[in-house]
Amino acid sequence: EDGAVLAAVEEERLTRVKLGFGLGPRLSRCLAADAVLAEAGRSADEVDLVVANDFLNRVYSLRFRDRVHWIGHHLSHAASTFYTSLFDSAAVLVMDGRGSAVPTQDGMRGETITFYSAGPGGLRTLRQQLGRVTVADVRSEDPYEDSVGWMYEAVSKSIGFMSSRTKMGEPGKTMGLAPYGSPRYVTAVAETFQLGEGSFRQSTEQQIALRELIARELAQAGDGLGRDTVRADFAFAVQACTERVVIEMARWLHQQTGQRRLCLAGGVALNSVANFKLLEQTPFDELYIVPAAGDSGTGLGAALYGCHEIGGYPRQVASAAFSPFLGPRYGAAAIDQAIAGYAGQLRAERPADMCAQVAAELAAGAVVGWFQGRSEIGPRALGNRSILADPRPADMKDRLNAKVKHREAFRPFAPVVLADRQAEFFTSAVPACYMLLVPDVRPDKRAVIPAVTHVDGSARLQTATRELNRPLYELLSAFDRRTGVPVLLNTSFNDNNEPIVETPGDAIRCFLGTEMDLLVLGDLVVRKTGAPR
Repeated sequence: EDGAVLAAVEEERLTRVKLGFGLGPRLSRCLAADAVLAEAGRSADEVDLVVANDFLNRVYSLRFRDRVHWIGHHLSHAASTFYTSLFDSAAVLVMDGRGSAVPTQDGMRGETITFYSAGPGGLRTLRQQLGRVTVADVRSEDPYEDSVGWMYEAVSKSIGFMSSRTKMGEPGKTMGLAPYGSPRYVTAVAETFQLGEGSFRQSTEQQIALRELIARELAQAGDGLGRDTVRADFAFAVQACTERVVIEMARWLHQQTGQRRLCLAGGVALNSVANFKLLEQTPFDELYIVPAAGDSGTGLGAALYGCHEIGGYPRQVASAAFSPFLGPRYGAAAIDQAIAGYAGQLRAERPADMCAQVAAELAAGAVVGWFQGRSEIGPRALGNRSILADPRPADMKDRLNAKVKHREAFRPFAPVVLADRQAEFFTSAVPACYMLLVPDVRPDKRAVIPAVTHVDGSARLQTATRELNRPLYELLSAFDRRTGVPVLLNTSFNDNNEPIVETPGDAIRCFLGTEMDLLVLGDLVVRKTGAPR
């Protein structure tokens, strides 16, 4: 409204169904639309313009009938990152698994990589790469040509990282496993694609050959350690190759635009390891990635494109970092009501100095569910729907993976650090408020914060500022005063294979279903009945 984003939330946070997958006709209820309209205090009839990317399931838009203005998937991504940046002009790069279908002389193709120039006049497409779809017997197995995102997805599936519910790959696991691997398959994977001037080419035949190579190597390795080693080595290889592709695409875009500022979006932009290497190894001086860089950010982008480029509302470049905290509000009454629903299982208190008390319990080893304000958009917990812990104990990572997150032991956890203390602990001074960059932990600090230091010495960093998230900043400050360490372990507030919690009730259910020690709901400290004070 009037150029400002008032609210944003993902359907999965409300339906509690990951990615909203398999909802069928229930998608037409469009709960996220109800939530954002309620936050704005508007009815659907008062909305001037409804914009959606045309990769969206059309059932989701049924309630708006013929009012929807459809735009391309990659254009939605591009708008989401440029219009939330602090740049008046920039180069924009969108890379993902697949985007909108585009008719060509050679049949229907789909978006894979798009290059833009952006400025006061809006977004201008410089080049768009389209990949051919080869239809498979199983829809989720359709090969998508010329797509680095699809290559990463294919390798993730082939080494065993695939959701049993959605049949989609789980690339985040591949990225986490990669540092455990060796480079022995890098050349073999690189031989399955070609890089040109601003182009990535990989045919269906090459994708099939890549999957067959992985299958052969896994079969020869047998079970146990040998198989795990092959999986890690292929994760290493696809990560290394993806980094090479991302860097080459960015270098070409810089040559075309001369820009020193770059905006990224699309699923590949969630590869925070590649993002940091792009910043190190290309001529771009400044990098911005919208926190909801994946498909969950396309609603945001569609709305901003509608506002500025369809509606003609003049863009005012913001003076402060974009706030991702755009979900519904839950006041004290909603929290009290949620707690009352679990009478006998919980006890709550309101300490005089909540941050000091929680910091003390964190320092004593407590794992804390942290629920504050409005939920953040995107896949990364940024301090309003987080599980927090002390990063100093070496066994904290294993404890969290086994007893709270119920996930693979190799998967790392991220640190959040006070922004003005960042350079003391990490090799980068670049702000990373959305957890989308992976620098190294300084060698002399790795033994200080081992629970958030990955096996290769890196960390997926988040920086905290008072302006963007005051409660988290104050908790970190209290923890620093007690321990001398301005860092906490921060992971998303959810159990394995479920969306990040949205409501106070979601938070309580997750708290009771895991081995978290403490739950903070606003200014209330909540414990399980029978737990020691």
